[in-house]
Parts: sequence; C-alpha cells; structure tokens
Amino acid sequence: MTSDLIGRFCGAIYDATRRAHGGQPLVRHEADLVVPTETLEEIQVMKGIAANYIMASREQMPVYTRQKDVLTDLHSLLMDTKDRFLDPQFQADYRAADDDAARHRAVIDQIASLTDGAALEWYATLVHGKPVVNRLFA
Repeated sequence: MTSDLIGRFCGAIYDATRRAHGGQPLVRHEADLVVPTETLEEIQVMKGIAANYIMASREQMPVYTRQKDVLTDLHSLLMDTKDRFLDPQFQADYRAADDDAARHRAVIDQIASLTDGAALEWYATLVHGKPVVNRLFA
C-alpha cells in the first residue's frame, strides 16, 4: 500500500510539474516542483499517521538512534573521502559543486538513494571495513 501511495503522490507531482512548465524539459535543480494541494494534504495525513503510530513508538527509539548513528557516520566518511565511493551520478554532482553545501547535497542524495540494506552494507564495509554477511542466505 505504501509503495502504491508514494507512486500516486509522485505521479501527481510529476504531472502537475510538467503542466506548469509547459512540457519543457525538466533539468535537475532547474525547475520548481508543483505539489497539488490535494496531494500535499494526503501526504500530510500519511506523515501524521506514521509519526503517531510508528515513529513515536518508544519501543522503536533505540532503532532510530542506531539508524541516526549509521547515517551520520556514513555521511562523515563519504564527506571525508570526497567522491571516491559515490555512484557516478553523485560523483558528477559532487565534482560540479561550487561549495560545501552542494557537496553535502551530493553525499546526502547518494545516501538517500540507498535501501536500508544497502546503507547498512556501505556502513559496515566503508566505516568498519567488514562486509555484512546476509544471514538470510548464509
């Protein structure tokens, strides 16, 4: 259900943005996204539900603390190693960056593109030098 909703939200935003820009080619960071009011309201409702029933759960707090530590350490390592470990599209963004804010954006975009499993794999391998052994298939 979540994937379907996210797909619907993205589709509505994509369609509204294309209409607003008259079908002109959209270039990353050179077009403003248009979020229809109805879509924004639906997203806010979903965020409220997630915040109330999932993210505010006391049982989950240790998990969120661990996730924050993993992402913070991964971000620090990727900033320290410049574009060495970034995927090609994020390397290009990093190299084209005019300032630290843009370099941070490239690194954050890289991290955001990772699945949870991939982020843990990168963290274990890059930060700790130990690849993750997938226990499901071991």
